[in-house]
Order: sequence, then structure tokens, then C-alpha cells
Amino acid sequence: MLSQRRPRIPRESVPVPVPSVIAQRHIIASVYVGLFFGIGIYLPFFPVWLAGRGYDAAFIAVALSVPLLARLCTQPLGGLIADRTGRPRLTVILYSLASALCFLAVLAAPGPWTLLAALGLASVFWQPTLPVLDAYTVARRRAIGLDYGRTRLWGSISFIGGSIVGGAVLGAFPGDGILWLIVAGCFACALLALPLEEAAMPGSRRETAGGRIPPVLLLGLGAAALVQGSHGVLYAFSSLHWQSQGLSGGAIGGLWAVGVMAEVALFHFGTRLTARLGPARLIALGGLCVVVRFAAMGLDPPAALLPLLQTLHAGTFACTYLGMVELVARYAPAGRGASLQAMATWGVTIGVALTTLAAGPLWSRIGAATFFLSAGLGAVGAVLALLTHRLRSQDAG
Repeated sequence: MLSQRRPRIPRESVPVPVPSVIAQRHIIASVYVGLFFGIGIYLPFFPVWLAGRGYDAAFIAVALSVPLLARLCTQPLGGLIADRTGRPRLTVILYSLASALCFLAVLAAPGPWTLLAALGLASVFWQPTLPVLDAYTVARRRAIGLDYGRTRLWGSISFIGGSIVGGAVLGAFPGDGILWLIVAGCFACALLALPLEEAAMPGSRRETAGGRIPPVLLLGLGAAALVQGSHGVLYAFSSLHWQSQGLSGGAIGGLWAVGVMAEVALFHFGTRLTARLGPARLIALGGLCVVVRFAAMGLDPPAALLPLLQTLHAGTFACTYLGMVELVARYAPAGRGASLQAMATWGVTIGVALTTLAAGPLWSRIGAATFFLSAGLGAVGAVLALLTHRLRSQDAG
């Protein structure tokens, strides 16, 4: 019996093998893990590390604002470089390595001025890494069947791990262990990004062809910047405040972990929630959660209520973040995905920086009541987000 010959399949029509697709999903998720491990240590415990070196609340506010302000001039460059070169993978690797070296300089800084300079330089490289990675992940959604929310949640899980590990290290080694963990996270991010496939990041909306940024995108990003910027007081002074109330480093890390666990749960259902509400209404929901969360924290509630308030992080941060990323994915002009994700994060940086600068003097005078400033920013952001939704509906009509 003659054997039948199988028809020859053209090479270009052969589908991507399933194992390689699955491997790429895991690789992208692992890069988020490496990046957010260091962030999970920095946000709760870097102010505590500064206080341990003898700096007061005013200097801590300045120290946390300097990297934010330094990024205002440089943050969009990360996305712009990734778009122009078409090499987001290399951008992530080089920025992560540079961040590690800069935090080593922070560790070795002999005085306050050199410390501020090293922090500002670290922010030039560290923070732009996330919008480049976000834009890369969104661009790969169709190519490898990626669910953005469920990929991004691994970064949030790593943030939890970083907060827990940071709390344990702070209790056992109250010296410079916190900084060494941040450096390790930066190196891990670079190593985990090595197997990524290099891929260009095109825009996703034909109606934005020609490079014009639509007004609905600008207004929506302004709303997201206000809502996300409201977290400046939380990032700068919540850990110090909880420590002054007698909470241990482990308890403080646990409170941060509760907030991020709520964030993880929302990211898990983020794709369906985004499809149902749309990006603008997601941002508006985040603004309303900001009003509730920070108005309550402004009343200096007892420690027993803090875990409940921390669960609102799912709304104040995760809803707003998903809405912001989806706005750019839908309305970015072709070829400008990474640069506009960086611009969105740049707007958030402005909001957080200004809030943090204002919070320093206010905290010295009124303490926890400074959180009412955050609540007000969330209210304004919610209103702008609803206007964005209305503008989008009019454009569709």
C-alpha cells in the first residue's frame, strides 16, 4: 500500500507552537514579579528607612518628592525610546540594571544632598520601566492571547511578597537590609526580561491615525492623574503614622499586603469589568473609592478598621490603573503606545509629587487630617472621568 504524502505547509502559515505562547505569557508575568518586588519594599518602608537615618518629616517629604519631580523631565523618554527603537525588551533590561546601580549609590550616599541626587537619578530609570512593560503587554494581547489583568496581577502578588519580606527584614535587620532588597529586585527584573521576545508596539485605533491625540484621551488621563495622585499622602506618611501608633513592621507590611490582595482580586476580573464599565467609568469608580477611603483615614480611625479601609485599594488604585491603561490602548495613535503609557504615568507622577510636597508641611501641623486633601483630589478626578465618558459617548454618536 502506497503511503499518502502529507501536503507541504508554507512556513509562514505554520502557527506559533502552543508551548512557546504559554512560555511567553509566563515570562511577561515573571518580569512584573521582578519589578514589583522592589516596589513592594520601597513604598511601605523607604520612608521608615529614612527616619531610621535620623531625617525628619519635612526631609522625608522632600526626599520622596525629589525622584517624583526628577521623573517629570525624563519619564516620557522611556516610552519614546521603546517606540522609536522598537526594542521594549532591551529598554526594560537596561533601565532595570541602571536602577540597581543607582540604588547602590543611595545606599552609599554620605550625606543628605548626595542621597537626594542618587534618588533622583534612580527615578530616571526605575519608574519608566513599568509603562514600557505595560505597553508591551497590551500590544501582545492579540498575538499570544494574553489577558492583561491576569498577567499584571502577578506584579501585585509580588508587591505583597515584597511588603511581607520587607517587614520581616526591617524587624530582624533594621539597618540597610531594605535597600539591598530593592537592589536585588532591580537585578531580578533585568534577568527575567532576558527571554522576552522583542516586539514593536503599534497603536490600536484607526481613527487616531496621523498622530493626533484625541481629547477624550487627554481628559481621561487628567482624571486618572488626580485619582492616582491622591495616594501621595498614603505613600509618604501612612507607614510612619502606623508605626507611631505602635504597629510593628510585620503589621505594617500586612496592611500593605491586604490592600494589594484586594488589588489582585480586582485585576483577576479586570478584563470583564473593563468590558462592562469602560475605562472612563472605571476611573470614576476609583475616584469615588478615594473619597470614601481617605476621608475615613482623615478621621484617624482605630487600627482594627485599617484592614477594611485597605481593601478599598482595589478601587482607588486598581480600577484607576486599569482604566488608564485601557484608555491608552483604545485611543493611542499608531506607533505611540509606549510613549503615551509613559505620558499617562508621567501625569500620575505630577499628581503624586505635588500631593507629597503639600503633605509634608500639612502633616507636621494637622497629622492624619492631611488625608482630606487626598479625598478632595479623588472627588475632582471622579467628576473629570464622568465628563470623559460623556465626551466619548458624544464622539461615538
